[in-house]
Amino acid sequence: MFDRIVITAANEAQAKGYRAQTQGDSRVVVIADPGGRRVGSLGATVNALNKISGLSGNVLVCHSGGDARRTPGYAAMGKAFVPMRDGRSMFAHIVETMEKLPMPSAGGLLVCSGDVLLDFNYAAADLAGKGVTGIAYPDGPFQAQRHGVYVVDGGSKVRGSVPVKGFLQKPKVTKGRHLIDTGIMFIDWPTAEKMKSLPVAGDIYEEFPKILLDGFAPFNVNVMPKCVFFHIGSSRELLNALGDGNTYVDSVACELDLAGGNIVTNVPAGRFKRLSLAKDECFTCLPVGKDGWYDLKYRLDDNFKTDGLWEKHGLAEKMKLIDYGRLLAMRSRVRVELPLRIDLAGGWSDTPPICYANGGSVINAAVTLEGCRPVVAEVSRIAAKEVHVESVDLGERGVLSKNTDIYGEKDPHDWCALVKSALAVLGYKFSQGGLDIRIFADVPKGSGMGTSSILGAALLQALMTVMGRPHDRDIVAQATLRLEQEMCTGGGWQDQMGALYPGVKLIETKKGKEQTFRVRRLTAKAEKAFARFLQERGVLYFTGQKRMARNVLRGVLAFYESNPYGIAHAIVDTLKHDAVACYRALERGDWRGFASALNAYWLNKKALDPGSTNPQVESIIARIAPWTDAVSLAGAGGGGFLFAVAKSRAAKAKMEKVLSAAGNGGRCYRFALDCNA
Repeated sequence: MFDRIVITAANEAQAKGYRAQTQGDSRVVVIADPGGRRVGSLGATVNALNKISGLSGNVLVCHSGGDARRTPGYAAMGKAFVPMRDGRSMFAHIVETMEKLPMPSAGGLLVCSGDVLLDFNYAAADLAGKGVTGIAYPDGPFQAQRHGVYVVDGGSKVRGSVPVKGFLQKPKVTKGRHLIDTGIMFIDWPTAEKMKSLPVAGDIYEEFPKILLDGFAPFNVNVMPKCVFFHIGSSRELLNALGDGNTYVDSVACELDLAGGNIVTNVPAGRFKRLSLAKDECFTCLPVGKDGWYDLKYRLDDNFKTDGLWEKHGLAEKMKLIDYGRLLAMRSRVRVELPLRIDLAGGWSDTPPICYANGGSVINAAVTLEGCRPVVAEVSRIAAKEVHVESVDLGERGVLSKNTDIYGEKDPHDWCALVKSALAVLGYKFSQGGLDIRIFADVPKGSGMGTSSILGAALLQALMTVMGRPHDRDIVAQATLRLEQEMCTGGGWQDQMGALYPGVKLIETKKGKEQTFRVRRLTAKAEKAFARFLQERGVLYFTGQKRMARNVLRGVLAFYESNPYGIAHAIVDTLKHDAVACYRALERGDWRGFASALNAYWLNKKALDPGSTNPQVESIIARIAPWTDAVSLAGAGGGGFLFAVAKSRAAKAKMEKVLSAAGNGGRCYRFALDCNA
């Protein structure tokens, strides 16, 4: 994970736009080129190195200082913020993929391009060499003519890290395979420190290789055998890559009559009732100044970079006047999807007041269910100063129109209590404008998978984004704790942390009412191995026994507070030990040790609260015992999902067959580790 993420911008106006689009991530800093003029990606890197304090840890620099002239439909937003098919920006995907690279323990500076998405075997990358290490892959002349090309001994057939002998920029080659520059460049901190004295000018993919080849620092390239290279270089490429090949429409609030070959973006409500475009005509609206609009109609193959249209429309000046508040308001609906979590060990140590007195240690896994992230919150702004709420899975709809609807006493049984509590926690006022809220959780009720807290986290994250509140994962997690207190349901922090942070992680806090999270995620290698292990031997079964976490919580806290003979506090200490033991076993790939820690955790949960199990659950566990290495309930206990580790792949198949035949409302679910943020 990166400690800091730097986005470079051509000027302060562009930087303002990027800040508006990234305000939810506290790690992000946007740095404009000095003097209001473009200084090139090398100059921007040098400028950033001189601006950020303390060259340490892992830092990502994403170069996004271009005008996006060849994709005018997104020129105001920047190509880095073009939405991908899942609704998230290209930038969000770039950060997600770059975080998969195995960064050296000493840290360093990772440089990438803001208009390229890559897919290769990230775990195989070797960035441990001194100096500068690029990443390349072999491809044909079409890609070579459009990008940088590394020259090494052995040509395109080499693999692994090798010294760079030369570097070509868009060579006019017509045949053969060449080592295509991915735009990724890792720079160790001694070299980065040395770069601070370079001139603030030049291209990092053109001038910098020449400087390196002249002896500035060691220069290697890590050659991947293959790579998917996704780059949107023009409007036609945008249409083909993200549209249906015939039309592409994004954030448009009017009726459309399209002849084909059309890109329509960012048309606000009320500007047009109906918009008609001829074949290959495209359209976008630019919010210029406080109240103005500039309607930009253009042809699909207009270049804007070389045909003079950028100058004809005066876009250089208009881009400096973009009102990003109105631009982002057009892109109104925010959708947050979160996975579930399986509590592997340490649960209850995260629950106030237990964590206040002792600190917490929990290890859990973020998982998809039936191939999806099943917890969804969608929020958009509406003109009416009221809040429209829909719970899709409950089939309920309602309207909140006065303060007492939000700030009155909460009934945990009220279907809308979670939404009301989220708005109360954020201090929402109707004068701030109306909202349309849609929530959905495709999970059995009383699942034990942390659904309620995770849905609260998803909703808070969506609301914070729409309301322009700065936030990161920890801020959302803390707000979810307050939401549960507002709802009078209680609860700890592990559910929301388990979903907000991907993969498998050990989450620890120190004692005190200010719970500050320390998150240690499994290494990529260990996490990948565990994902395979779960696929081969993991079983997730809904027992059919529904239970409410708040009911279990009361019994646990009562026992903890009475603490007969010091037993309750001793069990909590053991729960925390279970979590650390489980983490260490998974890091080693010690499946026997993992099973032992999971079994110990199940026993300790039952010792803390006998209500963690019941005769029906014990009957299920007994039924599958011949094929089981370890078993636990995925949450607080009393029912919900049961998580089991089979002795082998064959044992898993037998176990699932037995469970599927049991009836009683039970069902085996397909699940997988969710390793993406």
